[in-house]
Amino acid sequence: MNNQSDEKQLHEMEQEWYAMQGFKTDIKCYFYYDESNNHRKFWVRSCENQLDKKFNVDPYLDFVLAGVVAKPRFEPSFEELVHLLKLQKNVKEIKFKTQFANGDFLGCMDKNRIGYLFQWINDQNLFIHYKHVNHLYYAIVEIIDSIMSPDEIEEMDFDYFSIKNTFYEMLQGKEKALQNIMFQYEFPNIKKDKIKDFTLELLNLFPMRREQSMEEKFITGMLGRASQSDELVFLEGNTDYVMQENYEEFYYDGPRKYYNAMHIYDEETKIQSGEKEARSVYKDVQLENMKYVNSETNVLVQVSDVVAGILGKLMIYINNKDNNAIRKDVENLTEQQLDNINMLRILREKSNKYNKGFLMSITATSVTNRMNFLFDLCKARAEYNQKSSIPK
Repeated sequence: MNNQSDEKQLHEMEQEWYAMQGFKTDIKCYFYYDESNNHRKFWVRSCENQLDKKFNVDPYLDFVLAGVVAKPRFEPSFEELVHLLKLQKNVKEIKFKTQFANGDFLGCMDKNRIGYLFQWINDQNLFIHYKHVNHLYYAIVEIIDSIMSPDEIEEMDFDYFSIKNTFYEMLQGKEKALQNIMFQYEFPNIKKDKIKDFTLELLNLFPMRREQSMEEKFITGMLGRASQSDELVFLEGNTDYVMQENYEEFYYDGPRKYYNAMHIYDEETKIQSGEKEARSVYKDVQLENMKYVNSETNVLVQVSDVVAGILGKLMIYINNKDNNAIRKDVENLTEQQLDNINMLRILREKSNKYNKGFLMSITATSVTNRMNFLFDLCKARAEYNQKSSIPK
């Protein structure tokens, strides 16, 4: 089988998987994109004092590629949107950083302008879409995939994604030690003669077996088995220390998945420079359905910049809060914050209802559960406030 037929078969398998997940991949829409927290690369490096090793960026600053979806094609008036958002008349472009950013996520949600934009997106029958990537999760799940197979997980009556989530949670609070281990063993390129030491070092991060849950015992048992192996299939043949060489794969995911749609991106020099090579890899996939534009010429790309910026702030917030902290924050939200978060929830629900593939999270299930927890609490508080305001 030649490369061309291999790629065609792979694409057909992908489409079958998408259909099983309830994604509508044959839709004819216009996707607009921008990004947030694009650090170009994710790797572990030595610090100046040579004693500690660090990731080049905070691993909880999720990469976000997001924006709006129009069906059918829609070209809004820049001047009318500027007026609606109460921006200065001489503004040349709508930008998250200069017109919407206000500290952290909750700070951003305290701006009237955010609410105006969310309502406009909803009124224009636009959807939102996003893909966000938790760097730490994306790196460490390769360990799980290298020490056990999905069939083994199923045979032991565990859930594949739950196991990955548990492993992620087991490493929470141990980032400093984990970074040192990754650097010492040139992760994600573990040499065969260092597999035993690498896996045993990981095991030393976890509590005694009697203190572990059933899933944790299964994971540590598999790590113990791997220490006797001479292969970690997904942790070999990679570049030393580099866990994410670039983010190109995420830019091409949309055009591959939604092959009848047009995908419009803000200009991204590094991605565009590699596009010719990427097309030669995906020979049978129609990547002609993507293009790059100067954001100053496209209002919906500008709107996507704001959407991506807000979602980037949201994921930083979610990654650094537990449920108790979220509950306390919701109890103290201003009316403006509550309204804006609920409007974002409505946009998420509307988009997910239209197409489950519009909202993609590459992270632990506990993280997405916390995000849903935030939106559920805000919905409940808004409903309570509404009932309390009704005269008896």
